[in-house]
Amino acid sequence: MTAVGKILVFFNLLFSLAVGAFAVLDYSARTRWAEGYKELERRVQVAEASNAVNKVELDRMVKERQKQNEDFSKLAGAAAEIKGPEDVEKAIAKVLKALADALDTVKNQKADITRLSTEVVDARKLATQKESAAVAAHKEAERRQNSEELVRKALKEETDKNYVLVNEKNVLRDRAVGAEIQVKTLTGINERLEAQVQDMARDLARIKSGIGAGVAGRTGTNNPPPENVEGLIKRADMNSRLVTLTLGSDAGLARGHTMEVFRLSPVPKYLGQVRVVEVSATQAVAEVVGRPAAPLQVGDKVASRIIGGN
Repeated sequence: MTAVGKILVFFNLLFSLAVGAFAVLDYSARTRWAEGYKELERRVQVAEASNAVNKVELDRMVKERQKQNEDFSKLAGAAAEIKGPEDVEKAIAKVLKALADALDTVKNQKADITRLSTEVVDARKLATQKESAAVAAHKEAERRQNSEELVRKALKEETDKNYVLVNEKNVLRDRAVGAEIQVKTLTGINERLEAQVQDMARDLARIKSGIGAGVAGRTGTNNPPPENVEGLIKRADMNSRLVTLTLGSDAGLARGHTMEVFRLSPVPKYLGQVRVVEVSATQAVAEVVGRPAAPLQVGDKVASRIIGGN
């Protein structure tokens, strides 16, 4: 793996860890908010139950007040029935006792009302605080959820970018491998061509030194075109010793011009010489001079000069 690939893998790991951390924090926050909301609901239920109890208590006190009013009415009726001093004293004593009892009951009821009112106020304050906390927790949850969405979106964008970079890296790597293969192939071809040229040069040196019967019999017969031209044998008939060349007068050939014949594959080899007997604009007919080193074939090369030729 290249350095770019390692860096991309490292960034992917960092983003994965960051997303995992955000997920853990979000889960913890959601758990705490859910527990707080449940606690708030429980306290609200307790406050509602307390309010219901207080209502029952208030109803009871109202009923007691009604009963006291009835008692006062009875006392008033009893006072109306008084006929003598003894009855007056008894009635007064009875009324005073009833008044004292009523005052005690009123005091107790006032104390209960004050206590219940305080509890109601406290319950309402607590409910308001819990409701505010629940609203704030809900807003915080939405904010964290939005933050998490942004992080996921950013991570997806970075992952897509990394995917594109990895694909581009793979494409560049494939191109580099292809270029390397082409370089190696061209290098091999170049080495083979250099070896063929060296072999041809050695063959030519041997030919110039008099090696080869066909060359020895042609001394003084060279008549190459003035321009250095090259072509191929298009057709060959060794029975008539005539060959057709892919060159003509457009390339500077004329009757009597001589061309050297050689073959490059499978083994570079000098074959002999041909002399032009007929020529047209794009091709020429030539006859084989002397005895060639091997029968001429279609595809053999012809040239006015070989390396080092005069």
